[in-house]
Parts: sequence; structure tokens; C-alpha cells
Amino acid sequence: MPPKRRRRPPPPKARAEAEAEILEKGRWSQFRANEKFHSVEENAAARQRCRQLLTGGVDAVDWLELYEQK
Repeated sequence: MPPKRRRRPPPPKARAEAEAEILEKGRWSQFRANEKFHSVEENAAARQRCRQLLTGGVDAVDWLELYEQK
């Protein structure tokens, strides 16, 4: 059996378009509903931490600062 071909990761523009499509479609409808419970600054910080977690893994997040233990 021949080896399976590896998929290439989508280019950044395609990834951004896919994320926008997912958020617009209601698959994440709760996401938009929950945004109103926090300030714009809190939501921006949460998005930044989420992106940091996704790109850098668990070690990239400063957990002590996040839980205000510093």
C-alpha cells in the first residue's frame, strides 16, 4: 500500500476566511451571544489568549497572570 500523502495546511487567507465563515454561520452562535456579557477590552484579551493557546500550546499562556495569582 503506498504511503498516504500529507495535507498542506491552508494558506493564512484561506484560514481567516474559514474562521470568518464559521463565526458567521451560527455554528458558534453562543459565541456572539456571550460577547455582550463582557467589555470590548475583556473580549479582545480573551481572544488574544485563545490565539496564544492555539498557536503556542499550554506553555505559551501565563496561567499565573490569567488567574491573577501574581
